[in-house]
Amino acid sequence: MKLLKKTIRRYLVYSVILLLVEIPIFYVVVQQLVLQGVDRDLMATKELLKPKIGEAVVKNTLGQLQFADRNVSISITTVSRVYDSLASVEIFDSATGRNVPHRILTSSFSINGKPCVLQVKTSLLDNFSLIANIVKIQLALLVLLLLGLFLINRNLSKKIWGPFYHTLGRLQRYNIDQHEALSLEQSSVKEFNDLNRSLEGLARRAQDAYISEKAFTENASHEMQSPLAVLQSKLELLMQTTPLTAEQAQLIGELADAGRRMSRLNKSLVLLTKIENKQFANVEMVTLRPVVLSLLQQYDMQIREKSLDVTFKPGDDISLNADRALVEILAGNLLANAIRHNIPGGKIHITITGNRFRICNSGSETPLDEQKIFNRFVKGGNDNNSIGLGLAIANTICNIYHYKLQYSFVANMHCFTVISVFSE
Repeated sequence: MKLLKKTIRRYLVYSVILLLVEIPIFYVVVQQLVLQGVDRDLMATKELLKPKIGEAVVKNTLGQLQFADRNVSISITTVSRVYDSLASVEIFDSATGRNVPHRILTSSFSINGKPCVLQVKTSLLDNFSLIANIVKIQLALLVLLLLGLFLINRNLSKKIWGPFYHTLGRLQRYNIDQHEALSLEQSSVKEFNDLNRSLEGLARRAQDAYISEKAFTENASHEMQSPLAVLQSKLELLMQTTPLTAEQAQLIGELADAGRRMSRLNKSLVLLTKIENKQFANVEMVTLRPVVLSLLQQYDMQIREKSLDVTFKPGDDISLNADRALVEILAGNLLANAIRHNIPGGKIHITITGNRFRICNSGSETPLDEQKIFNRFVKGGNDNNSIGLGLAIANTICNIYHYKLQYSFVANMHCFTVISVFSE
């Protein structure tokens, strides 16, 4: 989840929780305040009526006492008690045809020695309607406030975080081997400017280290060619000298094997350097099927030595726009890898379907490490003749043309698939 969305979501969750808790509390508090006001009015009405009730008791005209408000009633009791009781009840209203909430004050007191009970009722319908309308208005205002805060926060956050996303996009497009400096825009936010300066400095140091490492590889590979050639020629001359014991011949043979392996390593490093420097710029339409058939003929001896069962199922005649030499190296390295790490009497399946070129081979019964298999100097088996650069070279070629090289272990077969490799 993006940082902006995560921040907004937390604000939104907090606001919703606050809204759900605040509205009921507000309703209850306002209701209690209204009831307190109604109770005060009822008590005040009682105090206003007591003098009239006392006068009527003296004149013995209590039964003739009339009240303009029909919600007031007075009666004489035989039990002398002094109390005030307040209660909320619902009374059926014939005019509206429904129950209406009322607040009732029941007060017992004595006047001139006669115990009386006064009951005063008042309707709460208007008060509760007012409370409901207040709650609705407040709810609408809070929703509008929440929506406004959400929109303002989102737009403001996008504006504030704009330089960050610009820097992130620039970093995603930055490629260290393009030999261009990382240039980031200035921002009005100090923290983003500090971040940009740190990233620019880091990119400069990384590019300098990359250039130095590449120059060292180029120079070392170039300087190693002559000594290796001399070593090979001297070893061949030494093999032809006499007398030569069996022990000496074995040692010289081992030295020759090591020299040839070092020569292959040097050629592979030079090839990697040339690929990364984009020295293969002769782009043309290359048909893959003839390339694979030619490679199968070249590796026919190695295939026969291991008695491998090779099946090639090409699909349509598909071509790709790339350098022919790199296409041959890519397919050749994958095929050589399938032969070298296979078992005697094993199988190799080669298919070209849709936008996929796949080579599967039998071999070890356990899958390889997908995280390391395409790294340099990582060997996929126990072959001592392997230098661990074949798959790294193939992966580098795929990266140049934005292909995807995948490894999978299916039905005890090690499969290497080049995806999106074809173009009409």
